[in-house]
Amino acid sequence: MQKSSKRRHPKISFDWRTGNVCTLLRGDCVKLLRALPPNCVDLVLTSPPYCMGKNYENKTDAADFTADHEAILPEIIRVVRTGGSICWQVGYHVSDGVVTPLDFIIFEIMSRYPRIHLRNRIVWTFGHGLHAEKRFSGRHELLLWFTKGKQYRFNLDAVRVAQKYPGKKHYKGANKGKYSGNPLGKNPSDIWELSRRLHCRVI
Repeated sequence: MQKSSKRRHPKISFDWRTGNVCTLLRGDCVKLLRALPPNCVDLVLTSPPYCMGKNYENKTDAADFTADHEAILPEIIRVVRTGGSICWQVGYHVSDGVVTPLDFIIFEIMSRYPRIHLRNRIVWTFGHGLHAEKRFSGRHELLLWFTKGKQYRFNLDAVRVAQKYPGKKHYKGANKGKYSGNPLGKNPSDIWELSRRLHCRVI
């Protein structure tokens, strides 16, 4: 009998223990962070609420966004190990047509911590979204990539994208006949064009 080729999904656990593939913890993020020991996390990746009164939040002021982050970012920094990364994806707080760039707020808070270094300010651009009538329609958000400490890991080969002109070679000089770009692909740069309707699944 042939074995099924269907891939089994890793088990998601709701209580942490050694050997878990994935653990989901539900609760207040500040309380959960405070329960973690220092220097135990390799990567933090999040996109926090923008305090615009959406159905999953009850705050509507950019000042609330600042206060929330002044409370949570020190805990994030505490639990991230030296050499680890913090990736904060934010957009803009908009109220009565007035725009506040939230990445400015995050950067100002993070700048208070000498061991935190900004490595990239990545622009995420998307083709569709709400249409503005009295200003240009917003079609991008920002991802701030910080590291804790000066030494960190960055595996470029794992994230390379296709060359614009694959197979192109130098036609003269000392490198004549050699590839003009890396055969593994190019650096994806700090501008990412990704649909807002991407679907993710655990595999």
